[in-house]
Amino acid sequence: MYHRVLTKDEVARYPVQPGMYVLDSVFAQQMSFVRSNFTVLSLQELLDLWQRGEWSAQARYCVITFDDGWLDNYRHAYPVLKQLRMPATIFLPTDYVGRNEWFWPDQMAFLWQAIADRKQGGEALKAVEEVLSGFLDGDMSRLISTMADHQRAADEIIERCKHLPIDRIRELIHALASALDVTLPLDRVIVNWDEVREMSRGGVSFGSHSCTHRIMTTITLDEVSEELVRSKQVLFDQGVNFVPVYCYPNGNSDASIEDLVKANGYEAAVSVRMGFEGSCPENRYAIRRVGIHNDISDTIPLFSFRLFGPQPSSM
Repeated sequence: MYHRVLTKDEVARYPVQPGMYVLDSVFAQQMSFVRSNFTVLSLQELLDLWQRGEWSAQARYCVITFDDGWLDNYRHAYPVLKQLRMPATIFLPTDYVGRNEWFWPDQMAFLWQAIADRKQGGEALKAVEEVLSGFLDGDMSRLISTMADHQRAADEIIERCKHLPIDRIRELIHALASALDVTLPLDRVIVNWDEVREMSRGGVSFGSHSCTHRIMTTITLDEVSEELVRSKQVLFDQGVNFVPVYCYPNGNSDASIEDLVKANGYEAAVSVRMGFEGSCPENRYAIRRVGIHNDISDTIPLFSFRLFGPQPSSM
């Protein structure tokens, strides 16, 4: 499970959570390693193996997935995959494709960098503290005072916000931008449909990651159904290489949501639970994956340990 594939310059340009990316050079090395050590399947081929019961106990299978549809997947990951002739699946939040709007956690990380810069410059940030206190519980002054590790503080704020309705999160972000007198970035960071179709012709398949990227456990089941139906229809209408697999935003689901995914014609769904699957998955609507990001797998020995180490079934 990947998210972003970035150059060093791109990592330096905008704040990005460490668990969200690998460097482009690291990704290229990892894909060469995977190609040499695994039978790489498309996600549809994996579903077909399970359906036909043709799983080989002697094979070492691997499926490569990306969440969110980042533009850097097209710029940096796709050329590597195409050169090595390796299939992969990208899960798209369809409302964001081709738009300039950032996901709210990235907007928050951008604003938190601005807060950190001003705090390090000795500025008083009472207005920011008041804004945060109006939306979140807890001691906001403590968070602002810990700007020596602003990434950790940003991560904490983002995790707290995940429990809020999306409208409240947007209100908070715009209130913070106003208090800081900064403009939220608008450069496009998600693929557009032309790029999706190009990758479709080059061996990449696409599954649904909802329409709005809202966390499914924070909305009603009727809204979940709308996300499932509409996102799948958009993918059909755009004529892409569609695979009938759903990816839960932030990994959040429950039994009722999983039942809806199945009822709406999806053959499987992927989670963010760490682990491996064999010939018969425990739950085809909560498939486990191995998350890969730069801070824990930037060398081949670390990457290898992540893939071949003990299965963390108790985690």
